[in-house]
Amino acid sequence: MKNTFKSVYIAMLVAIGLVLQVIENSIPVPVSLPGAKLGLANIASLLTVVIYGPMTALIVSVVRALLGGLLAGGVSAIPYSFNGAVFSTIVMWLAYRSLVPRISLIGVSILGAAAHNTAQIFTASVILSNSGIYTYLPILLIIGTITGYFIGLVANHTVRILKINLAKQQKGGRRIIE
Repeated sequence: MKNTFKSVYIAMLVAIGLVLQVIENSIPVPVSLPGAKLGLANIASLLTVVIYGPMTALIVSVVRALLGGLLAGGVSAIPYSFNGAVFSTIVMWLAYRSLVPRISLIGVSILGAAAHNTAQIFTASVILSNSGIYTYLPILLIIGTITGYFIGLVANHTVRILKINLAKQQKGGRRIIE
């Protein structure tokens, strides 16, 4: 039964990430900045890092990136999304493991956004065989810092609510997440 609950919660985290990705894709961007996004789907990845750890977070991130690419119809975007998701999840886990509580989830999220942007630029430079694309990285890092801050705020608030709800459920003798 324990594995069933965990599987259901992991599937829900993937679904939440997908829904957030679809919502994000439907938001009109007033300025054309390739690769610059809000990163709403990273909320699910960051929560998975906190709740379940690195391997499960990688699974959630990879499945969400692949399915999101297929759902959005932009199969050519999958390598960027996939590499960004993997690298950012690894960086967020390392930061969470080694830097929290010295930094909050906001800092972890900002580092994850920077890793995602760096992986995207690296992927683009390999696919396009053009190292000049790295000149675009500072712009993406500035945008990623701002959006990473927002994502970290949401994750902080969500984790706080989850802890309260889990404590209530455990008082009642139920163990939902282990």
